[in-house]
Order: sequence, then C-alpha cells, then structure tokens
Amino acid sequence: MPNFRDVAGPDPTSARFRAIEALRDGGAMSRAELARRTALAPSTITAVVKGLTAEGVVVETSGSTKARSASRDASRTDLSLNPRLGLVVGIDFGFRTVRLLVADLTARELARVERRLPDHYSAEDGLTVTHELLDQALADAGLAHDDIGAGGVALPGPVNTVEQRVVGSAILPGWYGVSAHEIAERLEIPVVVENDANLAALGEHVFGAGQGSRDSITLKFHSGIGAGIIVAGELVSGSTGGAGEIGHTLVDRRGPLCRCGKRGCLDTYAAVPAALESMASVHPSLGFSGFIELIQSGDPGAERVARDAAELVGEALANACLLLAPERIVLVGAMSRAGDVVLDPIRSVLDRQSIPDHVAVPDVVLGQLGDRHTAMGAVALALRHLGWLPES
Repeated sequence: MPNFRDVAGPDPTSARFRAIEALRDGGAMSRAELARRTALAPSTITAVVKGLTAEGVVVETSGSTKARSASRDASRTDLSLNPRLGLVVGIDFGFRTVRLLVADLTARELARVERRLPDHYSAEDGLTVTHELLDQALADAGLAHDDIGAGGVALPGPVNTVEQRVVGSAILPGWYGVSAHEIAERLEIPVVVENDANLAALGEHVFGAGQGSRDSITLKFHSGIGAGIIVAGELVSGSTGGAGEIGHTLVDRRGPLCRCGKRGCLDTYAAVPAALESMASVHPSLGFSGFIELIQSGDPGAERVARDAAELVGEALANACLLLAPERIVLVGAMSRAGDVVLDPIRSVLDRQSIPDHVAVPDVVLGQLGDRHTAMGAVALALRHLGWLPES
C-alpha cells in the first residue's frame, strides 16, 4: 500500500504534489476550489485531475447537499482522494481486552473485532490472539495483509517512541523490550507503537472532542490513569516513554505501593480499582458497571467515592495546566461514564488552582468517540506514518 510520497512524488512544487496535498488536507472539493487552494491555473488542474483520476488516485463524487446549495449547482461534483489509497489497522491493547479496527484513508471503519485477554497476558499471548483477530477483520472487510499500509498499536504502558520499543515496566509484564519490528513480523503488517493514553489523545484530537483546539490534554480515567498531551496540534510522545504518566504523580509519599514500584501514586488512590476498593466495605462484590449504576441512581456513597477520586485527578491536572496552559481537557475511559459527578469536581479544582485573572481555565469535556478513542488514535497514528493524515 503506497504512502503519500509514493503517490504525490518527490517534488513539493509540482502540480501533482500540490493537488494531492490539498485534497489530503482539505478533503473533498470542486475543481474550482482545488485551483484556488493550490494557486494553479484551472487548465493545469483539469490536466492533473484527469491523470490522477485515470490512475485511481482521485475519485469524483456528487457534491454535498450543503456545497450544492451554497454554489446553487445541483449537478456539482467534488474531487477527493480514493479512500483505498490508505488502508490501515488500529490495535488497542487494554489491560484485559484487545480491540482492532480496519479503516480507510478517511478513517471510515471497514471492520471491527475485539476479544477478552487473560489477566497479565504476555506479548506472545496478546500477539497470537491479535493475529487471529486481524485475519478475521481482514476477511470481514474482503482484504488481505498486503492491502494494509500500516498498523498503529496502542499499549497500556511506557513506550520508547524513538526506538519503537516497549520500556521495562511492571505495568506490562512479559512485554519488556518488545519492538515494533517484532510485532510487525508476528502480525505480517508494518506497525508503529505508542502509549494508549497518547493515542486516546490523538484519536480525540483528530476525530473527536479535541477537534478545533491546538493545545489539549486528554485524560484516560480508567483501570490506570494516563494523559495524552497535544501541543500546537502535535502529540507529545516523549522518547523515553515517560510523557503523560499523570497516574504516577505523587499523592502521598507514605501511601500504598503502586504497580510501577513507587509509593502513593495517583493511580493507587483514584483509578477504578481504588474506587471499587473504597466501596468494598459496603458492597464487597461490586463490579464497575454496578458502581456506575449506583452513581446514576444517586447513591451518596458511590457519588462521594467518585467525587473524591475526581478531585485528586483535578489536582494533578491543575499542576499540568500551570505548565502547559491547554485550551481543553478531554475526559475518556471508564470513569467518564459518571459524567458530571466526575467532571464537576475536576472543573472546581481547576478553577480554584488557576492563577486569578492570568490564565483562562480550560474547558473540561467528555470524549466523543466512546470506547473507540484509543483504537481511532491508533488509526490516526498509522495514517500519519504513511503521510495520509491531514496537517494540523
């Protein structure tokens, strides 16, 4: 499957390159719009489009109702890149589940599959299951491994993005040192790996609640707590795998031992397991779905536990906001299902901890992609790797 440079060519000043770049970044548009955007003569656009259409790079579609209405042209046709130019896979490894999406260049979902994984699964176990799921998804979409240009892989732990290798961590037992190259060999597709919270941020930034903001923090409030950071439209990865590890900020230096090896981390006080542990004296066998049901029914104990956890998260976010000054904070993950019960305490802490009359308090909103945020971020990562993701 070709990448952007393979299709557009090496010369960024050529009419071909400029036309393909404009359609990548601007989406579907008429010939006249394409001429204006590229500053090319209409005759040049006509010739370039004719060639690209013959190659199957560009396709013609009926213009949108809104575009036809604006132009008062009922027969208007738009030009767009052929969605099949960039077929990718997004893979989201959770703590107990793996989710896999197949998508085209427009990020339209072609197939989706997922499966439960054993607790503390190894890389061998996870990749064996994922290869089976990939075969199933490709069959569902009528595709083969060779049709896929790249896969984005999200992992719930630290990743060295420069070396494309999993960093040693108790959070991912059995994955230490596993590289993108090894994953690619097992899955039979090229892959890029990244931390799951970072990809949740990328997914919401490109396709969800982060759209329109140049600077944002996406907080994954889940079995662990992580943050993905977008600055000037770009994901901040951190080459050593440490960016966004907000769940391991200090709450109490004498607190309980965290799975990361430190004491008193935010995770041990505010993540989902900590919330359920706080409820255990009253509801000893309570699962997370039951916890959310209690919150939705107005149970004061469940609300108190959720609000206390959210206030601790808000304190950590307030410190991050003083450093980064984001326009928006996007909340995703299981605890986001509590809605205003967790949003309101976070907003209150941010308001209280901000510098008066100095910096605007960021909007705090729920993510828009449901449980697909991280997998869609992995799709975005793969499209970016191929050069098909529109420029921020």
